[in-house]
Amino acid sequence: MTARGAVLVAVLALAACSSGSKPVGQTTGPGARSSSPTTEPATTTTVAAPGIPWTRVHNPIYGDTDFATKDPALVAAGGDWVALFSRVDQHGSWRIGIARSRDLLTWSTETVMPHDPATQGEASPDVVKAPDGSFVVTYQSFVHDRAGGLAKLYARTTTDFRTFSAPIRLLANVHNAPADRLIDPAVAYSPAGLMLGYKVGTTDAGSVQHFEMARSTSGKLTGPWQIVGQPNIRVYGDTIENYQLFVVDGDQYLLATSNLLDRPELFRLTGNRSKASGWLTWSSARELQVPKEAWNTGTGVTGASYEHANCAFLVGADRQPDGWFYLVYADSSEVSAFGGSGHAKLALARSTDLVHWSVPPH
Repeated sequence: MTARGAVLVAVLALAACSSGSKPVGQTTGPGARSSSPTTEPATTTTVAAPGIPWTRVHNPIYGDTDFATKDPALVAAGGDWVALFSRVDQHGSWRIGIARSRDLLTWSTETVMPHDPATQGEASPDVVKAPDGSFVVTYQSFVHDRAGGLAKLYARTTTDFRTFSAPIRLLANVHNAPADRLIDPAVAYSPAGLMLGYKVGTTDAGSVQHFEMARSTSGKLTGPWQIVGQPNIRVYGDTIENYQLFVVDGDQYLLATSNLLDRPELFRLTGNRSKASGWLTWSSARELQVPKEAWNTGTGVTGASYEHANCAFLVGADRQPDGWFYLVYADSSEVSAFGGSGHAKLALARSTDLVHWSVPPH
């Protein structure tokens, strides 16, 4: 067992269930409605979406024999479902893959977001809707940035996921040293302005990684950016990664993955959403309990020997027209293939309250 695997096993003793949080619509805990009205309508990724034929959906909903597919985002655009994901080949080369479907049953030929040849690759896409109606895709360079530097954060805008703006470097005025490692960006257009969550730090022995928040003082992706701070969030004694920021029923939420065990964790903002400093105060985590299916034959410890419900993303960042919340995530029965990513495939679950999750009947 690897050293990381040994640590994961050790923390399993602490993996008691979540804190007993209430479902959406109740008054306490992650997933609860706030009694305070939001100060202004929040822009989310919600768009007119095709229906989801749940009784015909079959997990995994998407995979590729030649690539691992992980870190998904799934949004509606132009009458289609559009999936973006980290696409990893057998040599550990990373790109952002794109596939389209009308029904999550059949998919278009896979394409990739244009590669920036100045970087080694691209990974970990997140998607939100901008106030002007365009989509913002945030991602990281990976494994290395320009001139061999460590990963940095970028954004591109698009209206159709076919043509994209040039890469926009995020945080260039505050985290620009080649040794600064930044991953998993997610933005939110909010009453406090344009907020950005990301993970900072290296995986070197003895180093510590943190979840950090920043705010664009101009309200634009180009910045300049000001670091707000590091929220006091710990799960299994470690930080979190793979962020998504969204609003449900007027409350601000954060969906993330635990750095240890790679499990989906939901948080509700308890600070003042209208002030940048308020984004440092969150509820305790509630771990999403997504049923594991027989097609994922992995055993042992998640994050060490297999993956389940990894790097989850709330589809459309809100309820869909049928009243359900849908969650897309990556599963893999091992973590050795494809440069250590495992042969990950995408799967779907749904819930009415962000607490009780079910998988398709097939």
